[in-house]
Amino acid sequence: MILTVTLNPTVDRVIEIPDFRISRVNKIKRERIRIAGGKGINVSRMVKILGEETLATGWIGGNNGRFIKESLKREGIFTDFVKIREENRVNITILDPVKRGETHLVDRGPRVSPEEIETLKKKLRKLRKRVKVVVFSGSAPRGVGKDIYYFLIREFQEDKIVTILDTSGEYLKKGLKANPVMVKPNEEEAEQLAGRKMNLKELICWGRSLGRENRIKIVVISRAEKEVIVIKEKEKVLIIDPPLIEPLNAVGAGDALVAGFAVGLARKEKIEKISSLGVAAGAASAESGRESFPSLERINELTKRVKVRNFWSLKDYEKIK
Repeated sequence: MILTVTLNPTVDRVIEIPDFRISRVNKIKRERIRIAGGKGINVSRMVKILGEETLATGWIGGNNGRFIKESLKREGIFTDFVKIREENRVNITILDPVKRGETHLVDRGPRVSPEEIETLKKKLRKLRKRVKVVVFSGSAPRGVGKDIYYFLIREFQEDKIVTILDTSGEYLKKGLKANPVMVKPNEEEAEQLAGRKMNLKELICWGRSLGRENRIKIVVISRAEKEVIVIKEKEKVLIIDPPLIEPLNAVGAGDALVAGFAVGLARKEKIEKISSLGVAAGAASAESGRESFPSLERINELTKRVKVRNFWSLKDYEKIK
């Protein structure tokens, strides 16, 4: 089973406002989407499409929490959340078809108590007996320390469960010290951690150092619609060229990529096949947007169009364009 941990779930609303302007009354033309969201939840959604068993956990509370749980139940996604006293957040995306722009309103989320944090830890200890892969994704709500992922990852290491960390900032910096099996920063998050802008070759060298210093077996760096860098066991480097698509909405594409890697790792596939599946899943997600979900048939079709380039030494990096 693939377990996903979403510490700050959300109700995601996408609304359409033609000619949206700040500091004026804007009329909503229509609500296009209202779904359960959060990075880990997005991962579970794609894992299910790919045919693997998944369970979503994290903190939920209030009416929004009930909506999240019921929404996932309707989608056929199993959940085992910890209830909290405060309400889950609502994130709103405003689409402007006139100006072709997007505006994102991101809520900070509830405040979680020390008792609720301990309850989640106990929940994870019970669940780990059933888990092959666990994915920790996204930010955390108020009341939770920046080192939360360090402690949660450590809960799974005794049983040699594959741990994947997909977060940013201090959550990522402190979580790395727990030596997860895989991390997936995007280009912006990698540059934030490194403290500088980097080109493709510099990202590769940085990723190799990150893996070596933190004993991370797989470092995946996504670059939006560009190639994906995969560094395996500190030495082997793959450059994955995604298939050409017409993207509709790239929100959640990185989570779909993580889901593909989680599924491939759970199946103990070779890294080339794992990477192809992950990149194809991400492309399929961007292509379908959030108003519909991609089919397994489409993902399999896109997998065949993914190009994998292998590099083994520093001399090979000179071939990278």
